[in-house]
Amino acid sequence: MKGVYVLIIQVKKPVKVQIKSLGDTEFVPSVWAYVGSAMGTGSTSLKNRLRRHFRKEKTIYWHIDYLLNEDIEIEKAIWAQSERHLECDLAQSLASNNEFNAGPKGFGASDCKSGCIAHIFKHQNGKAIDDVLTGIFVGLDLQPQSTMDGIL
Repeated sequence: MKGVYVLIIQVKKPVKVQIKSLGDTEFVPSVWAYVGSAMGTGSTSLKNRLRRHFRKEKTIYWHIDYLLNEDIEIEKAIWAQSERHLECDLAQSLASNNEFNAGPKGFGASDCKSGCIAHIFKHQNGKAIDDVLTGIFVGLDLQPQSTMDGIL
């Protein structure tokens, strides 16, 4: 199964991670939304990519791994199946929504060819994040589901 997802991450205390390509990267306490995609099969399928994110034991490889290795909590993932590459479309939709502010420049977007500032966003805690993300997914003609719907 292929598709896109948003991890909803609770950062409860200030976190600073050292990422080789980005340097010191800081996250303030808040709810953060990380946009990703899984367009492969096997270990790079949507199901396995999400399972990997929720595991604590893993090799640090992607930018998000550095943050997930800290004392944070993934509250859930909202995801949708898609054969189309929509990660940047999803990230740009969050970037243009006043409920979100872009996170550290380049975070999660080092291979982005669409000009995304980042693929992680701080939620402004206005409207309920689930409702906002559901609306964004639907606006991209996707059928959003959550980790509570059984993918894991």
